[in-house]
Parts: sequence; C-alpha cells; structure tokens
Amino acid sequence: MRRRIALPCRRGWRGFVLALGLSALGPAAWAEGVFRVCLDENNLPYSARNAEQGFDIGVSQAVARQLGRRWEPSWYTTDARIQEIDDSDLPTRRLARGECDAIFSFPGPAADTLRGETDLTLGAAYYGAAFELLSCGAEVPPQFRALRGHTVAIQSQTVAHFALLMVKAEPRNYFSLDAALSGVTSGETEAALLWGPSVGHRLRPNTAESEACRFVPGYEPPTAVRWNLHVANRAADEALKTRIAEALTDLAASGELETLAGAWGIPWHPPFSSTYSMGAINELKRSH
Repeated sequence: MRRRIALPCRRGWRGFVLALGLSALGPAAWAEGVFRVCLDENNLPYSARNAEQGFDIGVSQAVARQLGRRWEPSWYTTDARIQEIDDSDLPTRRLARGECDAIFSFPGPAADTLRGETDLTLGAAYYGAAFELLSCGAEVPPQFRALRGHTVAIQSQTVAHFALLMVKAEPRNYFSLDAALSGVTSGETEAALLWGPSVGHRLRPNTAESEACRFVPGYEPPTAVRWNLHVANRAADEALKTRIAEALTDLAASGELETLAGAWGIPWHPPFSSTYSMGAINELKRSH
C-alpha cells in the first residue's frame, strides 16, 4: 500500500539557528526566501508531480504563504514494491542532508518513527488518520468489537490484520488496495478495513467505488488503528518548527485544513488524544 502502515509508512512509514543559519542546502534556500518540501512524485492523495497536486502540496503551499516564503518541491520517487512491514519510504536522509526543510504527513510518535534519527524532530500533530471501515451493500456494525465473525478485507501486512484478530473477526488478506476493494465490492467479504486517506481518495464522488461503497456510519476508529500526523524538520531548525506549528494552527482554526482534506477524500480527524501502540492492540483482546 502506498504509505504502508504499521508503524504507519508513507506508502501505507519512520529554529533554524538564528545567527548561524541552516546546515547543508538549508541556509542558501532560506536566504533566498524558499520553503523546500520533500514530496513523493506519485503518491496521491498526498502528492503527485504531474500538475503538482495533492493534500500535502496544498497544505505545504498554504504554510509557505503564512511563512512569507516561496514554496518549492524537492521531488523523490519511492519503490512501490516495498513489502516489509517495517520498511520506510519516508525521505528522512534527504531532510537530514538539507535537501528539503520539511516532510508533511509524517506519522508519530517520534520515539517510534524517528528512532535513531537524532538530527530530526516532529512538530505538534496537525491531523489524525486511521484505518476506516467500509461496506459495499452488506449491513456492518459500526462498533469495532462487533466485527466478531464478520469477514473483512484488509491490505496485507498492515496492523488492521492484528486488530481484527484480537476481536475474532475474519480478516481476508489482499496484496493491494485495488484487490481489497474488489474483494468487498464483489461480495467476497462483508466489509473492508483500509487506510483512510488511501481508500477515501478512491471513494471520492463520481468514482466507480463511490457508487457501490460507503464508510460505515457511526464507526469510530479504536486507538489501535489510528495515528497522528506531524511535520518533520531538522532538530536544529527550532524556529522554523515553531513557525510551521503556528501556521498550521491558523489553518486548522480557519477550517482550511479540513477543506483541503475533503478535496482529496481524506476522512478528517483532528489529532487523536491516543494513538497506536502494542498495548492498544492487546487491549482490544482484553476488552472483547
């Protein structure tokens, strides 16, 4: 899956010093009034180089305007064949080298996703994302624990599999988002539990899936299948981190963040009070 999740991965995961400036390429860029953002070339709904569109592009451009800086993308390409659950396609090395000033939609907490990346830091969470429950005609209970005995399509190698096992549901593994959607639309499964931003993008109005499928009303993702998303910066760029946080607070208060998410089909969640941990997975079993 794109932002592979489990720790969350991008294809389903890992102040500037006032007097001295930034390291590597950073100081020159900031001297020119540039805000450079690392972006995946082909990873909608987050970013796409063709036509420069996507949620991360819209948000980072809005932040650049708030900063009074010229927005500039630093494009990279990830290998869609990444399979391992702990593989990461986040461009942390590019950020550390100063090839960009920020990475948006970076999953937290930093203790997990920046382990060993001592040169990098995460700002405050600015939105949440989760595995969302959808059905394509079948009656599906919105309560996660009520999925016991129900067949549920999942994308292989995601935490959705472990969470469903904890409540004695019957997960059916598929090796791509397309295959998982096909499974539930064809009636092979009663429901699907898929990464919200990716499947939400597919369920936008006037798409084939949107005619047949919907998010299950009343579903609230449990702690075990949800994450908060942050902006990653270099640890030395504390002033930049603060200014980005202020800009994002303003964008959230104005409703622009939610509007941008909706434009790309991303189910909107303000930052969650608690997020994925192995303890949260185990709690599903204990509470069942």
